[in-house]
Amino acid sequence: MSSTINDFSDRLSPMLVKELRQGLRARTFIAVFLSLQIFLGLVLLSAGASATSDRAGSVISGIIFLFFSLAVLVVQPLRGVGALSTEIKGGTIDMMVLTRLSAWRIVVGKWVAIIGQSALLLSTIIPYLILRYFFGGMNLFGEIMLLGLIFITSMALTAFTVGLSGSSSVVLRAILPLMGTPVLMWSILMLTFSRGEFDDLISFCSLEDPDARIVIGCYIAAAVYLGWSMLSLGASLIAPAAENHSTLRRLIALALILMLVALGIFDQVEDSVMALLVLLVATPAIATAITESAPLVPTSCVPFIRRGPLGKLAGFILYPGWPAGVLFSLLIFALGIFAMLSGPLLHGNNFEEDVMLVVFSLYGGLLFPGVLVVFFRSGESQRVANYLLLLIATGVFALVITGVAEAMSNRDFLWLFIWNPFVFIPMSEMGRFGDDELLVASIIVDLILCAALLGRAIIGMRAQGEVLRQAEEIVDSGPLNLPG
Repeated sequence: MSSTINDFSDRLSPMLVKELRQGLRARTFIAVFLSLQIFLGLVLLSAGASATSDRAGSVISGIIFLFFSLAVLVVQPLRGVGALSTEIKGGTIDMMVLTRLSAWRIVVGKWVAIIGQSALLLSTIIPYLILRYFFGGMNLFGEIMLLGLIFITSMALTAFTVGLSGSSSVVLRAILPLMGTPVLMWSILMLTFSRGEFDDLISFCSLEDPDARIVIGCYIAAAVYLGWSMLSLGASLIAPAAENHSTLRRLIALALILMLVALGIFDQVEDSVMALLVLLVATPAIATAITESAPLVPTSCVPFIRRGPLGKLAGFILYPGWPAGVLFSLLIFALGIFAMLSGPLLHGNNFEEDVMLVVFSLYGGLLFPGVLVVFFRSGESQRVANYLLLLIATGVFALVITGVAEAMSNRDFLWLFIWNPFVFIPMSEMGRFGDDELLVASIIVDLILCAALLGRAIIGMRAQGEVLRQAEEIVDSGPLNLPG
C-alpha cells in the first residue's frame, strides 16, 4: 500500500513520470508554488481588512486571478522553452527513441508534466475562492469558468513553447517567447486592475448570453487545435524520418476546413466570424506544412500506394515533406476562400470587401515567407525557424514602411511594397485607396505567390521520384516485406 501511495503508477508513461519527478523538485516550481501561497495569503488578508464591505470581494477576486494568471500564463509556459532542447543537447533524445518511446509520447510527456504542475497550482486556488465567497457578491459560475479558461490558455501556451523547443534555433525557441512575455504580463495587469473590464469579463464567462457560449466554445476549440498543432510540430522536429506525423495533422486540418465549407454553403456564419475561423484553421496548417524538413522515405509512401490510384493521388498532398506540404497549403488556401465566398454566392448576398481584403492579405502574408524558404534554402533543420522569423520580419516591415509613408505624406509610396501582402492591411485603414482596387491587387499578388510555390513543389516532387519507385517495389514484393 505504501508503494502505491508514495510512487507513480506503472501505467503512466516513463517519460511523464521522469518529467513529473524532476519538475516537482525544480527550484522554479517550488519558488512559484510558495510565492503564490505567500502573496495570496498576505495580500488577501490585508485587502480584506482594508477594503470596504461592498468592494472587498471584488478586490479579492482580482488579486486571485492576477497572481494565478501570472503563474500559469507566464512562468509555467516559459518552463517549456528548454523541454526538448535540453534532451537534444544532452544527447539523451536518441536513448529515449531506443526505449520505443515515439516522438509524440516524448513531447506529450514533457507537456503533461508542466501542465500537471499548473493543475497543482490551480488546486491551491480553491481555498482562496472559498474565502472570497464569504465576502459576498460572487459570480460563482463566472469565476470558475474564467479559471478554467485561464488554465486552458496555459495549456495552449505551454504546448507552444514545448513544440518550439524542438527547434535548433535559439532565437525561435527562447528569445521569441521571451519577447511575448512583457506583452502578456501587461495585458494581464491591465485587465485585472481595470475593474469595469474585469467585472464584464466575469459576467461574460457566466454564459448567460447565447453569443458568449458560442464565443467561449470557439475559443476552447481554437486553443485545443492550436495547442495540438504545436505539439505535433514538436514531435515532427525530433522524430526520425520514418515516423510520419504530417498525414494526421493535415487530415485533421482538412476535415476542419471542410466543416467550415459546409457552414459557408448553408450560410450559417457571418463573414467576419467565418474569416476568423478560416484563418485559425489555415494558419497552423499552412505554417507547419510548408516548413516540414523531414526527407521523404519509402516506408511513409507505402500506405498510400497500397490503396491504389486514389491513395497515390491523396499522397500528393499528404506525403511528409514540404513539396506535398506546399500542395496541401494551396488546397487549404482554396478551400478557405471557397468557405467564405460560398454563402454570399449561393444565397445572393454581398460579401464584405474589407473582410476579404484582410483574409487575402493574411493568406498572402503566410505564403510569402514560404516562397523565400523553399527557394532560398539555408538548411533543412532551420526551415521552421527561418519561416517564423521571416513571418515576423515581414509583419514588422509592413508597420515600419507604413510609418515611413505617413511621415513622408506620400501614401502612394506603399504601392512599391505590395510584394509584402501585409502592406494591404494598413493601406485599407488609410481610406485613401478603394477596397475594390486593393482587393484585386491582393488577389493578383497571392496568385503569383501560389504559382511560385506550385512550380517549386513540382520540382521538389520530381526529385522524390526515386523514393516513390522504391515504395512501389516494396508493395509489389508482397505483404511479407511490408513494414509492420
